[in-house]
Amino acid sequence: MSFGLSSAILLVPALLVCSVFIFIPAILAIFGSLFEFGLTSQSWKWVGAGNYIRAFYDPIFWTALRNNLIIVVGSIILQVGIGCVLAAILDRGLPHGSTVFRTIIFMPMIISSVAVALIWLIIFDPNIGILNAVVKLLGFAPPSLGWLGDPSISIWMVLVVAAWQGTGFMMVLILAGLQGLSEDLYEAAALDGATGVKAFWYITLPSIRNVLLVAVLITTIGGFKVFDLIFVLTQGGPANATQVLGTYVYLQAFNLTNMGYANAISVVLLAIALLLGWMQLSASRRA
Repeated sequence: MSFGLSSAILLVPALLVCSVFIFIPAILAIFGSLFEFGLTSQSWKWVGAGNYIRAFYDPIFWTALRNNLIIVVGSIILQVGIGCVLAAILDRGLPHGSTVFRTIIFMPMIISSVAVALIWLIIFDPNIGILNAVVKLLGFAPPSLGWLGDPSISIWMVLVVAAWQGTGFMMVLILAGLQGLSEDLYEAAALDGATGVKAFWYITLPSIRNVLLVAVLITTIGGFKVFDLIFVLTQGGPANATQVLGTYVYLQAFNLTNMGYANAISVVLLAIALLLGWMQLSASRRA
């Protein structure tokens, strides 16, 4: 048996799994987006691009997309930014106990997102939550509508939860890049007077730019795919203040039974995911 044939045979199980769970559902979603039908409809009505036109004029669709962008930008700033600082501290500023701290910081990442959301629901609870107690202890008044009930701050609370869970992964990813840098770079920089923060800014960051690019792209993809955290925390409320494309698809498909329209939104999300996935692969090849 030739090497090419044996390799193809080994790929068959993976291709079958991808076909059943990725390719076929994606094709069905694209096909279904061209029709108008309900969850239990016996007949489908052809609308062509009507569902996409409906999305274009749907203010909640644009609100959901805006919230996804807010989560993406906020996650990049918080998760990649804080993760980068923590990685630098663990790499060069913490001579002892770095493994313990690395494990503690990474631990939220291995917890189920649903469990994380439930934990933070208790923290945010206006009656028994510790956050209200801390705010009152500091002499401030907590929000009257609750941390997740106030439309003006609820999306930022979701960002806090996402950052708490995802920063550890970004830290480990960036730390791996930092540990691949040669000490000769820092020794040469020290001779030129670049130490501490200056060395980090002019030596470390440029040297790991490809790793940072991959981290940003992973965070961006996660920001567009977010569903479980928001579904458990707010279900897209209050008043669509935390509605994202994932929760809006669920709302249209299973609550309002607008399956064709839900498919159209899913296709838009799929197109964004494919674009970001291609960007990530391109960045990974350069890293």
